[in-house]
Amino acid sequence: MPNRNSILIAFLMLTLVGLGYWAYDSDLHVGAQKKQPLVRENADYYFIDTQITQYDKAGKLDYTLISDSITHYPHNDTTLLQTPHLESFSDPEKPMVTDALNGKLLPGNQDIELWDDVVMIQTDLSNGNKVRMDTDFITIYSEKGLAVTDRPVLITNDTGRTRAIGMEAFYKESLVKLKSRVRGFHEPKP
Repeated sequence: MPNRNSILIAFLMLTLVGLGYWAYDSDLHVGAQKKQPLVRENADYYFIDTQITQYDKAGKLDYTLISDSITHYPHNDTTLLQTPHLESFSDPEKPMVTDALNGKLLPGNQDIELWDDVVMIQTDLSNGNKVRMDTDFITIYSEKGLAVTDRPVLITNDTGRTRAIGMEAFYKESLVKLKSRVRGFHEPKP
């Protein structure tokens, strides 16, 4: 008899374990799986030999951007640029011209990242002085009049050359903050 009770208890225990597993497993698959929305990651438009003109809120010319090709991707609202040429007129007395091999307009089309042989030249129209900045990557925030990089930068003007790692250039105010490892020389004008 004790053997029969043991078998009955073992059968009940296995049944309870089976029911528990079935209840647990059925909770995992109760509803239909939600499908992720289909995200279109290919380009929605592509232009060759393009010029973009941007005006500020007051209707004044802010910048013009010329590029060999422009490719827009809607899934992250970015626009890739080949050989971009950017002319900023935020300070009409000191326009800034920037060239690079590659670039990207960030979402909202206000800010731009440039990389590979980036050259920025600001010219003071009142006296003809030029300041040139060379780097391999920079982000330009057009509304703030700010250009930022954490990469090596070379700044050249009429009186000297300066090298640094990292820079914040407030080009509307003609102010440059260098971040680290600053080296340079200055020769006064005769």
